[in-house]
Amino acid sequence: MPFFKLAEMQGTVISPEHSTANGPTITGEQLEMGYYTEPKGSGAHPHHHPSEQIILVLTGRLRMTIAGETREVGPGEVALIPGGVVHEQKALEDGTRFVSCKRATGTELSGA
Repeated sequence: MPFFKLAEMQGTVISPEHSTANGPTITGEQLEMGYYTEPKGSGAHPHHHPSEQIILVLTGRLRMTIAGETREVGPGEVALIPGGVVHEQKALEDGTRFVSCKRATGTELSGA
């Protein structure tokens, strides 16, 4: 199916062992896109995966650490996470929403 309505899709916690992000994920043969929400104070523990990842914040704010550099990222701001680089995030506001894109295959996670 080539078309999706995010509002009609079932949302789930993407990876309970390392992240509290919740929402629908669309996975193709090569790419994965998630439309996620995180409650204030929650987020993803330090981890890395082989593929690079792009995160676009839509609402709220995330405190992100990528390769030891920490920044607050808000609406309209993007973080580019290179493959194999340790990163983590924490939502600073309730209802923080973001889009995450990465490779669909070879995304096995490893702790920091």
